[in-house]
Amino acid sequence: MDSMISVKNRDFYSDRTTSLENSDKRQTVRVASNRPVVMKVNDSTIFATMTDFSKHGLGFIAMYQLDRNETVEVHFDIPFKNGFKSFLFNAHVKHCIDLFDKSHIGVRLDIEENEYSQLFDKIIAT
Repeated sequence: MDSMISVKNRDFYSDRTTSLENSDKRQTVRVASNRPVVMKVNDSTIFATMTDFSKHGLGFIAMYQLDRNETVEVHFDIPFKNGFKSFLFNAHVKHCIDLFDKSHIGVRLDIEENEYSQLFDKIIAT
């Protein structure tokens, strides 16, 4: 068990610790992706590659470090039917994990129920 990574169960009413092998650490459905993302931070434009997306957020790899809770603008598209649908949102950085020369950045989109949310629901229903 020493070599296993463990995390706290994300159930707010539980204080149990479980191994990643035995639990899904994510609370929302995510869709794997390998699409480009353009991110604007202050006056800089950063190019990244999306790793996954959910109804409320994106994960991507970039050669850039961001601070947690920083606000960024993200431009991305997601495949749907025979094409792609483009989106633009402000987002808050939830994590920035150092991966040597790159970072895995997770952001939460600033959205209400909208076209993106409805499209995501259609994608996971198929």
